[in-house]
Amino acid sequence: MKKLLTLSLMAALFSSSGAVMAQEILEGEQIRDVLVGNTLQADYQEAGECRHTFYEYFSEDGKIFGQDKRAEHASGYTRYLGKWEVKDGEFCTNVGYGHRGGCSVFERVDENTFVRKFDGFEIDRVKVHEGRYRPCM
Repeated sequence: MKKLLTLSLMAALFSSSGAVMAQEILEGEQIRDVLVGNTLQADYQEAGECRHTFYEYFSEDGKIFGQDKRAEHASGYTRYLGKWEVKDGEFCTNVGYGHRGGCSVFERVDENTFVRKFDGFEIDRVKVHEGRYRPCM
C-alpha cells in the first residue's frame, strides 16, 4: 500500500510539473494585447555574439516605429517605419527594411520574454519593454 501511495504521488508530481513546463502560445489578438503600446526588442547572435539588434514600437493606429543596429555598422541606429495587423489569428508585420516580416505567433518564455515563430523560423529571447522604450544610442 505504501509503495502504491508513493508511486501515485510521484505520478501526480510529474504530471503537474509537465503542465507547468508547457509554454503558452499567443496568437493574433493575444499578441496585439501584449505588443500595442509597447516596444519589442530582438537580438540576433552569431558565434555567441550579438550581431544585429532591433527595437519596434507598436502604436494603436497600426504603425511600427523601428530602430535597427547591425554590428558591422559603426554608426548608431537606422530608423524605419512599418505597419502591423492581426490577420487569420496571427500578428502580421510589414516593415520592408531588410527585416523578415510576415505573420507570426509568440511562445511565452516568461512574463516579458517570448520566442517569435513564423514560416518555420524562430527568433529567440524576444523581449517586450513597457511603453515606448528607446535604447541607448
